[in-house]
Amino acid sequence: MDKGHRNLLAVLVAVVMAVALFSAFSINLFRTTPAVVLPSLAPTPSDAAPDQAGMEDYLRLEVTPDTVQQIVATLERPESYSRAVNVETVGGDGVTGTSTASVTVDGGWTSSQLTLPDGRVYHSIVGEGRRYVWYGSQRRWQEYDASDRSADLAQRLPTYEDVLAADRERIVEAQYVLTGALPCIYVVVEEPELGYLESYWVSVDTGLLVRAESSKDGEIFYRMSGYTVETPAAPGLAFALPDGTVLHTTALPDEAPASAPAQ
Repeated sequence: MDKGHRNLLAVLVAVVMAVALFSAFSINLFRTTPAVVLPSLAPTPSDAAPDQAGMEDYLRLEVTPDTVQQIVATLERPESYSRAVNVETVGGDGVTGTSTASVTVDGGWTSSQLTLPDGRVYHSIVGEGRRYVWYGSQRRWQEYDASDRSADLAQRLPTYEDVLAADRERIVEAQYVLTGALPCIYVVVEEPELGYLESYWVSVDTGLLVRAESSKDGEIFYRMSGYTVETPAAPGLAFALPDGTVLHTTALPDEAPASAPAQ
């Protein structure tokens, strides 16, 4: 295969991986378990453990391959947030494909605008069991059952499911670390069939995957990052289809939950 074909293949792989990754942000995969107290990265008075009187509600755990799935399962993502995410695929000649997405999550809905390596913009809205997609300024869109994206997620993309569902024997490293100045749970999962190592950094503060890398034989061929999170998402943002149909709108500052009807 000549160099031009190799680069084209790498870009196509980047597109498939990035589109599926950004679609994955709408999935809530964490279970409700007792809160976990992690060891402090830099002990200060603010890092003190909860009062002993309430310690029955906490599990104090060191992050190890044996405990990391239990710890990740306790994290919770914000119900409303916005952030930018970058995805790169790396070949022997350096970066061969870069995609950037603006992602907004609110009230069970996810809207993303993904700029692909060729400059096109891929729009996606997911919510209430449906997925709507279109490119650029197209006036038409395609609508699918939201479960259809599972086919993309099956193509070896970094998601929380991989951490929680991985066989314990495949978790080769786990630590509590700082990355991008954020305290994170760091997990490395081995994929022996393909010879890959999948590395994940999950923010303790937001419960979001803020960094991921895939490598083979010590060479990184895929990486994603998204450190800065705005929570809640800006008010009054419309999740709208190309024809102007508004599927969801983020709450306005003065909006209050509706009162329950009188009994």
